[in-house]
Amino acid sequence: MFSILAAVIVTASAFYTAVLYKSASLVLFACACASYFVLACLFLAYRVRTVQCRITFPVSIAECGRPLTACIQIENSGFIPCMKFRCLLVQKNRLLNHKQKNWLLGGMAVSGTSSFDHSAVIYDYGSYDMDLKKLRIYDLTGLLYFDKKIKSTGRVQVLPNMQEIGIHLTEAVRNFLGEADVYDDFRPGDDHSELFQVRPFQNGDRIQRIHWKLSAKSEELLVKDDSLPKACPVIFLLGYKNEKQKTEEKVNAYLTVLASISFSLMDAGCPHYAAWYSTSREDLVRVRVDDEESLYLFLNCYLEESFQKYPGSLLEAYEEKYRGENYLYVLQLDERLELYKNQTKIEGFRVKGWRERLQGLDIIL
Repeated sequence: MFSILAAVIVTASAFYTAVLYKSASLVLFACACASYFVLACLFLAYRVRTVQCRITFPVSIAECGRPLTACIQIENSGFIPCMKFRCLLVQKNRLLNHKQKNWLLGGMAVSGTSSFDHSAVIYDYGSYDMDLKKLRIYDLTGLLYFDKKIKSTGRVQVLPNMQEIGIHLTEAVRNFLGEADVYDDFRPGDDHSELFQVRPFQNGDRIQRIHWKLSAKSEELLVKDDSLPKACPVIFLLGYKNEKQKTEEKVNAYLTVLASISFSLMDAGCPHYAAWYSTSREDLVRVRVDDEESLYLFLNCYLEESFQKYPGSLLEAYEEKYRGENYLYVLQLDERLELYKNQTKIEGFRVKGWRERLQGLDIIL
């Protein structure tokens, strides 16, 4: 601790100078320094035992470049107020693996719980671990301090800005049939495992579709319609391998492109699977995206991951895990910002000018 070491050096120098010059005033000054040093250390030792600290975030989703509020809560179980303190906040981007340290200054913390709000601005997309590592407690004069280790963690996500791009769906994609656990809310189908609706009998209905039990109760013929599974005709594979030199601009471009494509597919009415290799699970995972809720679920899950280290082909791994599943198109985005459709490159986004190329992108499925 620099302040303690400096106080020891000043006190020792004062005693040495007093002995060297045989000055009574210097002796009194040295004794005062020693008394202050001892009392300050005792006070700080007591304060370290009675003060706890933690960090919370009222809103865990932030906008890029906009202020984010962090709430520092100080719990003082002693009767003496804490006049001054500082907190060391370590901000780590899970995708970029970059760390940034900030010291947050707090005011007087009286007995009980005191809260202090601080604003932080994040300029890159991704998921951030906000770790409160250290609490620096000062004495009543604000000159000496002790450091106390703190373990308090918060999680903040900065979602990429999504741009609408041109998605043109063919009839084959719009009327794609396959197995799924999600069913169409507006159209009946031929899946006997799920009932879509019960309606009055109409000319042309088959006798086998009559619901005899309900017809007997209602004294009119009722027909049951089966449900139509909403299968996913498109697979969206994401494979950003761990590069040695990752730049913020390139990662931001990658996240914006993938979020914009998934959003535009969802907005065009094309359900799809977003799939990637999860380093935490050591397996291929996927999320079905067909509405805004599932889109944000996909983005939240993907931002929690670090960059993938899967050495093989993502498409082969997907087909191996989900063997027998039908689909029409495979879109794939890699760390070079190159977009493929059925293993054919359709667009390449350079770091410079990628926004303009994204705005002019049209995908025909």
